[in-house]
Amino acid sequence: MKRSFNSSIVLVVLILASTAVAFAQRKTPDPLAPLKRAISQASAPALSATQETALTTLITQYRDSLPDERDETIENARESLDAAILAGDLAAAQVQITIISTRVSQLQDARMVAEARLAIGSIAVLKSGGQYDLLVTKYGTDRLLQLVTLTAPLAGPGDGLGGGRR
Repeated sequence: MKRSFNSSIVLVVLILASTAVAFAQRKTPDPLAPLKRAISQASAPALSATQETALTTLITQYRDSLPDERDETIENARESLDAAILAGDLAAAQVQITIISTRVSQLQDARMVAEARLAIGSIAVLKSGGQYDLLVTKYGTDRLLQLVTLTAPLAGPGDGLGGGRR
């Protein structure tokens, strides 16, 4: 009985250890993978180390430019809007709606500028390495724009009314 109990404990410890090792060895996904695949399929030159570093820097700058938490202005205005609605005060509700709409517009503008910087920088990097023309020939400009902006995930709380990124 004691022997099977000890064996069970050893088995549990081994399972926990192997799980910990598996989590430690998990690689972070390569944000350039879709672009690298497209470059390969277009028979374009592979990205150089310098290009990969430049693109990774652009992606990091893009991600860092997005808000990383919920927008306090919007949250406060939403609470005030709820209070105004519950109080039956349409004028106060309209003021809060204007505040929310203005702030959402500001956040969307900032996001679009960040996306444009990412795309412009990425295209410049691809032009410098000779990949751009071959990618345009293979995929067209619309798909190329998708490729250079899909390297940085675009969906997240920063896209909606509350601000913030995941």
